[in-house]
Amino acid sequence: MRLKECQSFSFKFLLPAIFLLSISLGLTSCSSQALENHLARGEQFLQNRKFQEAAMEFRAAIDIEDGSDQAHWGLARSYEGIGQFYEAVDELRRTIELNPDNLEAKVKLGNYLLVFNPPQIDEAERLLQDVLARDPKFIEGHILKASVMAARGKTEEEVLAVLNYAISLDPGRTESYVSLARFYAKSEKLQEAEQTLQKGISVNPNKALGYLEYGRFLALRERFPEAEAQFAKAIEVEPKNIEAHETIAQFYTGQKQFDKAEQAYKQLVQVEENSPESRISLANFYAFIDRQDEAIQILNGILADFPQYVRARYRLGEIYLDRGETEKVGEQIEQLLAINDHDPDALMLRVRYNLQANKANEAVKDLEEILKKKPNQKDALFYMTQARIDLGQVDQARAFIGDLEKYHPNFLRSKLLKIQASFAGGEAGLALVQSNELLQLLKTTSPDSENSGQSLEDLRIRAMSSRGLANLQMGNIAQARQDLEEVARLKPNSTAGMINLAKVFVAERNFPEAINLFEKALAADNRNFDALSGLTGVLTKQKQFAEAQARIDKSMQENAGRSEMMPALHYLKSDVYMAEGNFSAAENELKRTIEIDNNYLPAYSAYASLLIERNQIDAGIEQYRKVVERQPSATVYTLLGMLEDTRNNAAEAEKNYRKALEIEPDSPIASNNLAWLIASQRGNLDEALQLAQATVSRNPNTAGYYDTLGWVYYQKGLYSAAIVHLKKAVALDAAEAARSGSQPNPDYRQRLTMALNSAGGKPSV
Repeated sequence: MRLKECQSFSFKFLLPAIFLLSISLGLTSCSSQALENHLARGEQFLQNRKFQEAAMEFRAAIDIEDGSDQAHWGLARSYEGIGQFYEAVDELRRTIELNPDNLEAKVKLGNYLLVFNPPQIDEAERLLQDVLARDPKFIEGHILKASVMAARGKTEEEVLAVLNYAISLDPGRTESYVSLARFYAKSEKLQEAEQTLQKGISVNPNKALGYLEYGRFLALRERFPEAEAQFAKAIEVEPKNIEAHETIAQFYTGQKQFDKAEQAYKQLVQVEENSPESRISLANFYAFIDRQDEAIQILNGILADFPQYVRARYRLGEIYLDRGETEKVGEQIEQLLAINDHDPDALMLRVRYNLQANKANEAVKDLEEILKKKPNQKDALFYMTQARIDLGQVDQARAFIGDLEKYHPNFLRSKLLKIQASFAGGEAGLALVQSNELLQLLKTTSPDSENSGQSLEDLRIRAMSSRGLANLQMGNIAQARQDLEEVARLKPNSTAGMINLAKVFVAERNFPEAINLFEKALAADNRNFDALSGLTGVLTKQKQFAEAQARIDKSMQENAGRSEMMPALHYLKSDVYMAEGNFSAAENELKRTIEIDNNYLPAYSAYASLLIERNQIDAGIEQYRKVVERQPSATVYTLLGMLEDTRNNAAEAEKNYRKALEIEPDSPIASNNLAWLIASQRGNLDEALQLAQATVSRNPNTAGYYDTLGWVYYQKGLYSAAIVHLKKAVALDAAEAARSGSQPNPDYRQRLTMALNSAGGKPSV
């Protein structure tokens, strides 16, 4: 009886429990199905070599179940395809942790460990021993064994014995022959490498892999017709092989056979049935060969068909960025952040937008947020380095380059950053050496998942440009011309290429050719300030003042809505008027410059110089005093301070700078000049230091502010700190001189030499 009552009693309470269990099972079933869907789509994207899309699917799968070894394994292979090798290593470690039987993951991880700097041979060997203990005949395990032996310095015969044993385990496996051929090629045994590749093809003639690897081998040896035949054969035996179509398209691009390349990319679109991924490849090709309108048309077509396909929007934003169409870039960023306001790729696009707009500090803020979450993120490290270079923070830039080389040892663009840092540091000789090293390295680098054929060609052109500019700075004009003419030939529509070559003609005093190139650059990009300042500089040297002013007026009309350009354009007009001797007009333009941007330092200096030139210091001071009596102004007080400083009236100069700071405490020019004045007068050096430090922290890309801070440290006897900041002043000044074609300020170098001598260092800088 009690038993029955118990059963009846329990049953009443089991009903809701059963109901809840059914909900739980339903949710589990839904989650499981969603997981499987993401995994399946990810694998399909991997098969089609769509690594970005695959990564998105596998990340979504991990969000559902972090303990899915398949998801982490898929994400590792996706990162490998994208070229994010450090991230791939992290995912491989997680895969192995979740599934110790995944021998392929262990071998991949072992191979990555061997390319680290320095190579982590012991850990790779531990993985190898585990793999062979689980499967003594696992072929890739034996190939890893050969790599470990080579890393340990074993003899060639010992390594070859292991590789040949791997082949004997499956003589029909093409991949094993490829590994052996690569070892021969690395050992400079090219005939044996070629014979091995031919053998790999013969054992499996209907597989594209052997033909592709043989084609790459031939292309690297500049046997281009033979390479083309191998790539074509790969497509013949596997007409749907996406890698084969991508490879031949990249090959034609590298050979400048753009008609053939275009057809190859269009064929890829057909093979992939008009997928958005294949259409992006075609758009990228058009962008690379400067047919940007067609690239934009394709990307807009993708977005019309797939509005949420963010990769097309990223790429569209990048192209608009390259074209200087900042409003359209802003539109793309806004739409991307509306989809996901934490989208790291959208934030990265905003970083690049801010860098181009000379807002390096804003870029740094976004980059710091990205790197907080992912300290080894490759693009974030790259652009953080770029931002630090733009800010003149060369030492910090080099620290980030070190992180790039540590986490991404195969990332060749880090070598380009080294060259940029050398230019920013005023080390043209070092930039020349580094440019030659990069060009030499590119001669022996084949396209792979990390470096496409297009990206390698772009790197080569940039390295050649760097070598040309380094030679130009060093006075080696003939060598500079050779490189920069070749760059202009390879990229005939590149405005940067035109401007750089024009600088060579200026150095040769071939002004008609220089003017022609500057005009071509402006015709291609009417917002290019470097082209405009170069053109007006040449016209001014030839005393064609009216033509120079007309060209600036035209640019003002074309850029009427771009307030950020106006101060520089008015300043440029004042520069032409000064050269002409029209001081009244120059004064008006300088006043207009300061009115638009009261922190535009060159205008203040030029205005003070103008009054001195006209011997109107006293009259200028009198007029400015009348102005501030009616309406106190930080700008006018600053100018009064500068003029009083000019006539060695330190007390009045200090009084005016302090009045300026009372009105605008953050006024950088007033605080900088006051710090300099105090230091030069050996006044309160602690106050001077505080003023100078605050100025630099708010304006970290101005050479004169670093010079002041260094000078204050020098006066305090803190020579090491002085040297650090004076070096930054010299570096920033050298970078600006290189950009504008002007001469570096010798006073900065003189003060640096004084600090070095006082510290007992080398006087040369």
